Formats: sequence, C-alpha cells, structure tokens
Amino acid sequence: MEMKKMKQTSKLETRQMILIGMFIALAFVGSFVKIPSPFGTVALDSAPAFIAAMLLGPVPGAIVAFMGHLLTSLNVGFPLTIPIHLLIATEMALICFLVGIIFRKGSLFLALAVGLLLNGVAAPASFILIPQFGLPFFTVMLLPLLIGSVINLIIVAIVVRALKGRITW
Repeated sequence: MEMKKMKQTSKLETRQMILIGMFIALAFVGSFVKIPSPFGTVALDSAPAFIAAMLLGPVPGAIVAFMGHLLTSLNVGFPLTIPIHLLIATEMALICFLVGIIFRKGSLFLALAVGLLLNGVAAPASFILIPQFGLPFFTVMLLPLLIGSVINLIIVAIVVRALKGRITW
C-alpha cells in the first residue's frame, strides 16, 4: 500500500512539474506579444502565470510569474537593470500567489480585481519609493500596465471559466 501511495505522489509531482514547465513556455511565447510601453516590458506573459495560480495553485503561479517576467525582460535586454527586473519578477510572483489564494477561496471576480489593482497600479506605485524612478516612472508606466493587465486578465477569465472543473490535473 505504501509503495502504491509513493508512486501516486511521484506521478502527481511529475505532472505538476510538466504543467509548470508548460505554463512557463506559454509565458515565454506571451513575452513576445508586447503592449506598447516606454521600456518594452509590458506583454502577455502574465496571463499564463495567473492561469497557473488559479488552476494549479498559488506556488506554481508564482513560479510561472517570476520566470515570465524575466523572460519578457530578457527579450528586450533588461532595460531597467537585472536587479530591478528581479524585483519586478518577485512582485509578480507575490501578486500571482495572492491571486491564486483568493481564487481558491472561491471568487474568480475578486481574484481578477485584485490582480488588476496590484499588477496595474500597486506594482508601478512601489517604484515611487525608489529614487531613480519616483513619480515620473509611475506616471509613465501606469497606463501601459493597466492596459496590459486588463488584456492579460480578460484572457485569464476566458480560459479559467472554460477549464475550471473540466480538467483534473
């Protein structure tokens, strides 16, 4: 009985890793679909991360979000420097983690609203505190990030509503 349980657990972990890899690949593809912005780092890379957070769980979603932002930044040469993009990737991971938790509590609408508020407003607002960025960075990035967040989250809403309850991971 123990051996069967171990094999089942191992099979689930393998499936989870494969799905995380698949969502990272989708984030990579999405990273090439840019929303016009001053730095070129707003893209459709976060939709797979939000979907992963909702369908696989908060931790897989956070992993996909972190990697998705780094891949998008890599595509344009890390215009804000690698440390700043690591900070943004960490913010994205935390946002997706939180969205995944909210979704697990039963509210797609609330999860999407929190994702929009945190990704579209709070994340760029956090740069107001960084001297080299400040209020000008927030002002310049607010509209592109809001637009990008809305587009990503519309995709998320469509996919999650279509797949929720239909797929057993």
